[in-house]
Amino acid sequence: MSDATTAAGVTDVDVAVLGCGTTGLVLARLLAMEGLRVAVVDAQRIPRPFPRATHLDDETMRTFQTLGLAHLEERFSLASMYRFYDPQWRPVMEFPFNKGVTDQGWQSDYMFHQPDFEAVLRGHAHAHPGTTHFFGWDATELTTSDASARLLIKERDTGREHTITSAFLVGADGANSFVRGRMDCTQVDYDATHRSLIVDILPFVRKENLSHRDCFIQAGIRNPLTFVATAEPLLRFEQLLRPDDDTAEFESPEHVYELLSRFLSPDEYRVLRADVYEWKAVVAEPWGRGPLFLAGDAAHEMPPHLGQGMVSGIRDALNIAWKLGRVVRGRSPRELLDTYESERRPHMTEYVKLAAQLANEIEDMKPVGAEAGQQVPVTEREALRPKIGPGIRTEDEFAGALSAQPTLADGRRMDDVAGYRFAVLGTADCLAGLSDRTKKSLESLDAATMTADSEEAKRWLKTLEAGAVLIRPDRYLFGTAASTRQLDALVARLETALGEGAW
Repeated sequence: MSDATTAAGVTDVDVAVLGCGTTGLVLARLLAMEGLRVAVVDAQRIPRPFPRATHLDDETMRTFQTLGLAHLEERFSLASMYRFYDPQWRPVMEFPFNKGVTDQGWQSDYMFHQPDFEAVLRGHAHAHPGTTHFFGWDATELTTSDASARLLIKERDTGREHTITSAFLVGADGANSFVRGRMDCTQVDYDATHRSLIVDILPFVRKENLSHRDCFIQAGIRNPLTFVATAEPLLRFEQLLRPDDDTAEFESPEHVYELLSRFLSPDEYRVLRADVYEWKAVVAEPWGRGPLFLAGDAAHEMPPHLGQGMVSGIRDALNIAWKLGRVVRGRSPRELLDTYESERRPHMTEYVKLAAQLANEIEDMKPVGAEAGQQVPVTEREALRPKIGPGIRTEDEFAGALSAQPTLADGRRMDDVAGYRFAVLGTADCLAGLSDRTKKSLESLDAATMTADSEEAKRWLKTLEAGAVLIRPDRYLFGTAASTRQLDALVARLETALGEGAW
């Protein structure tokens, strides 16, 4: 706990964050970058020693880059192929799990070790003078007014109590969210509740059948089996339970050893985790009420088959942090925060629906084909990149879409110049004629202005038929402009949408 307490037993901050998984820790870091006073609370005194999530994508890697954590990439691992097998271990489908470096400036997919990442961000929270942390504390009581939230917490080891008052409180406290329960939310259920045994192991030997980076699902059997090579050298096995399967039986050491016996003998690995987890496909309504907001699994849950659960929570953090910064600093009205749900919920729902569909198909899959001599079909996997919903964006063709991240002529990636703020990327001609009013507006917004001086940047603008783009802090496009005049109008429109100058 830092020294930010304002009175005995009470800490007053701008934003409190309950839950220190990846979503809560990323949010706390972004809020600190916004210059806000932050308190973070988590029941775990130290990070959980086993990973819950194992996958991140290129868009998430951009977030790590923004957080100053790009150096962690060297600790991540790449996957190779994802194959589907029938009961006789004959391949029936495959697709590449990694497509190389994408327009986001990073590899399309990585496998990582979540405890390491959370340890780094907990360290940042401890070191930041404006962030107060309460690790090993439970939330016990939450009350609100129109203007603030009051959270009572209790330390697990000592039983002592403390109070946190904040202008806003974000519940990033998981599927069984304490905050969501106090908000009286409903949940839209997309009917894909499944139980899976998750077994994470550290192997002591290298086996030819597990030494590659390929992943697989064996379907068409009573309990479909998934194998994932996670962050090296760790491995994960997942076994789908049927409704009448007994949880305790599947979690027993006898069952775990038997499950892995076709790959390893019991003395060739250490079990890090062997738990049955229930996956749901649900989206909360609403995501905000008064000073309270939800993020991550507290707002939405999905089966793991897209690898988008954790990274969707990080998108939540990216979306709400800059908005909280503007509202707390008095630069935008409170209504700006309403766009958090209007933008994120429809975007998130597309992922939840697709993950639910995949989970149900795997449970019901009846593999066909793969007869002798038949060629294995290859499915090209396109990244799902839906637009955000209505909010702080125009309605042109590309507005609301995720921006690319081209490398500029000096070798820097675009986000290294932009930082976590608004940014304009435009051709030299388009930027040269900006009006004085627009220049002052961009300065007031603390927006980065960048010339598209590399072939990569110019190509991207050309695909958008744009002379310039206006990019939000969370990397989604506010809008595009074909000319200097349109760019002047675009910046003015952003000012109006943000309430800039009205406060």
